[in-house]
Amino acid sequence: MDRDLLIQQIYDAAAMPELWPAALEGFGRTVGTPAVALLTRRSDSWIGSTCSMDMASSLPVYLQSDVPTRTQTTARLLAADRAGFVASDDVYTPDEWELDPFRREWGKAWGWDRAAATAIQIPSGDFVVVHAQRRDGEPGFNARDVATLDSFRPHLARAGFLAGRWRLQRLRAAAEALALVGLPAAVLDRDARVLAANSLIEEAKGHVRWLPRDRLALADPPANQMLLQALAGLFDPSQPAVNSFASRSRTGAAVIHVVPTTGHAREIFDGGLAIVVLTPVTAPDAPDLTLIRALFDLSASEARVARGLTRGRTVEQIAEDAGVTRETVRSQVKAVMAKTGTSRQAEIAALLAGLPRLPAGEDDEA
Repeated sequence: MDRDLLIQQIYDAAAMPELWPAALEGFGRTVGTPAVALLTRRSDSWIGSTCSMDMASSLPVYLQSDVPTRTQTTARLLAADRAGFVASDDVYTPDEWELDPFRREWGKAWGWDRAAATAIQIPSGDFVVVHAQRRDGEPGFNARDVATLDSFRPHLARAGFLAGRWRLQRLRAAAEALALVGLPAAVLDRDARVLAANSLIEEAKGHVRWLPRDRLALADPPANQMLLQALAGLFDPSQPAVNSFASRSRTGAAVIHVVPTTGHAREIFDGGLAIVVLTPVTAPDAPDLTLIRALFDLSASEARVARGLTRGRTVEQIAEDAGVTRETVRSQVKAVMAKTGTSRQAEIAALLAGLPRLPAGEDDEA
């Protein structure tokens, strides 16, 4: 591919992520390999990736395994502290390379051997790692190869910078859109660092505390702990976390929603981010089933149980009304507690009693 055309393709991919696979393949072919990956790293975790077609099957397997936590590849790349590509042969002896989990457990299984990579820090604090990979039996990356890769590095760095800036604009737009419908919102990373926030959440001083280094915390300690657990779950889905829960303050109660970002942008630069939305609790009345289900992702039967508790009904009365056993209702109560982040029936009632009602006719179920 013509060099100028390839450079233009790299910049186009910064705006249109679906172009990255072709751009990375063209970049890799300048040194004789079509296998190249682009990954983003934040807080010592891989948060997003894209790659050329040659790595489309093997890269997800690598990222979903525990090999990234045990390999020395990233640590040695960063330790080299070079503003350019570093070949694996430059930071590993042959014996060390064969013993590293990257090569021994993942590389051999997929036919990958030597590699060259560079780490680029962008203003958001993320690292963008560009990784070129050789097949088994192919030679390592020599000095000429590294020089060729380095000649494209400034363009890759600027493309990463532009993509990061456009990402922040999208996040700010999302937060402001929520303000238009009266919802305080902020975009946080795993460390509760604020990347974007609307004016409503900045004014929610009863529920929100602003910490050094642009971090956000909830004033209610139990709610803040659940917020941190939900944010940690963005990186490790296996960790149990409640994504909608109560937050209490002197000014009243609120429901906090932690919504992971999604879509093309997440795959590269927006992974590990969440939009945190604060829904104030206002009217003192039993809430509508539709609203309960939407806010806490409850089933229809779980929502009816929650509404019954809010109305002061006992487990026995709820079971009789629904024609089910008390054990069934107790099981549903436990599910409601798990999804709302509460630990007692009284807490469920206190949380839900102040949710606003939908207009008459929206929900007439008893």
